[in-house]
Amino acid sequence: MTVDYRANDPATGRTVVLTVPSEESPDSPMLLARFYREARAAGALQHPNIVAIFDLGVDRGSPFITSELLEGSTLEQVVEQEKSRGAQSMQTSTTLLNYILQVSRGLAFAHQNGILHRDVRPGTIFVTASGTAKLTNFALARLPQATSRPYGNLVGTIDYLAPEIMCGNHVDGKADIWALGCTLYEILAYTRPFHGEKMTDWMFSIMSQEPKPLRELRPDLPPEVDEIVRRALKKDRNERYKNAEKLISDLEPVVLRLQSGTQAL
Repeated sequence: MTVDYRANDPATGRTVVLTVPSEESPDSPMLLARFYREARAAGALQHPNIVAIFDLGVDRGSPFITSELLEGSTLEQVVEQEKSRGAQSMQTSTTLLNYILQVSRGLAFAHQNGILHRDVRPGTIFVTASGTAKLTNFALARLPQATSRPYGNLVGTIDYLAPEIMCGNHVDGKADIWALGCTLYEILAYTRPFHGEKMTDWMFSIMSQEPKPLRELRPDLPPEVDEIVRRALKKDRNERYKNAEKLISDLEPVVLRLQSGTQAL
């Protein structure tokens, strides 16, 4: 849909990412709306754990977005690199948990400003060379003023969709928390919590089956991590974390304890 260029902003002298629709992108109002939605959503959020959008405009009839240049890898790429190395270490898991903690802060900030991301997954989390995790790709975000579509539209990546989205029920920040729980499970267990060969199989798994407890796949992790994932993946949204701040309050002390090298309770 889009092409990214490394560019120089002559007004500030900084190097930025210039994003424009690709020549192969169909001339679709929906795709153009997503293009603008990403700029407006992320552009309204200034937070260290959210990609910074600098400008949105039109040049010779072509829309463009300029954003901060991120050097590093997506969380998906980071985990693939770790998987290729073989054994999982507590040091690596601590680093991964810290990335999720950082992104949770960015997500909490977005929710406080009335913006739902709706596509939280390892591929939309970027880890910079300095170790800062940033939430990116707001093309599917729901803005505060969005009222033209029903809450339950099937929007997002199937692997990370919350049950209430599939049922067409009310959707709020708890759907992003579900996706964050799926992401946390995946990066620690090296497998996704729900599976299916076809979309209908995947939907059935999400709606009706419980994932294998994380503690069975990673008994070396503190039990609180399993509890955090379990609570984030409650099918009943009323039993899930009330908001991202609540998840942060549970996850932060675990990360700090692991970073200090004291895993015991």
